[in-house]
Amino acid sequence: MKHNVLDAETSHQLAQRASKLTADHRALWGKMTVTEMLLHCNLCNTQILTEGRKPGDRTTVKQFALRIVALYVAGKFTKNRPTDHRHNAQGHAPQSQFQVQQAAFINLVGEFPKQTAALTLTHPAFGNISTREWGIAAYKHMDHHLRQFGV
Repeated sequence: MKHNVLDAETSHQLAQRASKLTADHRALWGKMTVTEMLLHCNLCNTQILTEGRKPGDRTTVKQFALRIVALYVAGKFTKNRPTDHRHNAQGHAPQSQFQVQQAAFINLVGEFPKQTAALTLTHPAFGNISTREWGIAAYKHMDHHLRQFGV
């Protein structure tokens, strides 16, 4: 079974891993600092949890195929992929904000299993995906970034 952040135990494991981060953790790849990474994930997770699908959002064949491969076939997300400009945190998260961003990350991860409403935001790469698929995608995204910092 695929890891899914909508599962309470999986959410707890991500929070535990995030709690091991320190302000001086260095990335194993990429350009973000640990605080920028946390802000980046917080921006993404807030959007997933609060925004819905806009009228007219459609899924292309290419998005559907990419979704199947990324969520169900491929293992982990690949390193050094460019960040969507809406969630680019580089230069927007000073190290002094580490504890605030870490606490927000842990809190947001804990919100996923509590969701009773459908997650309907259109994914920029995968198109319109189900709540279950959002749980898988969010897990893979956070796992990717936690691995980026060795936890």
